[in-house]
Amino acid sequence: FKDIYLRQFILKLLFILFASNASAKNMICNFEEVYKNGQIQQGFFLLKDKELRYEYTNHDLYKIFFLNEKIFVIENQNPSKFQELNTEGSVIPIIFDIYKDFPNFKKKYHKKGYKILVEKNNNNFIKRLSIQSSRVNVSIYFIDCISEEINEKYFRIKPVSEYVRN
Repeated sequence: FKDIYLRQFILKLLFILFASNASAKNMICNFEEVYKNGQIQQGFFLLKDKELRYEYTNHDLYKIFFLNEKIFVIENQNPSKFQELNTEGSVIPIIFDIYKDFPNFKKKYHKKGYKILVEKNNNNFIKRLSIQSSRVNVSIYFIDCISEEINEKYFRIKPVSEYVRN
């Protein structure tokens, strides 16, 4: 699970930023991660109450689930194989510091070696996150986000139900 701890940080940050939006209890978004080296990863995420599914469309990558305050990673190639990740780490204080600003997020944060930029669209919804550090430089774009009821089966890890967006 290459760079899984970075992706774990991104997942937690997304969860805090989107879950805190009271008008968006259920959210479906496509995303595009653009790295400084030109690499691009695409996928979608599903958010329902306090559950999150962050899934890469690349068959060689994985799905990340945030369920009951636990993080699970499931390979796209082998959905029966999953791993629970430790949720403790130095990024948690960063997330809580940012969360304190809700709903008035700053445009720029500097925390523990990370520079995080938050860009919103005209609807005050997050359009882009930029996360920069000595280890990573990534922008995440949120595309075609809609608020829609999501079936609970898409948040189960045994078995994983494939989600296809209409």
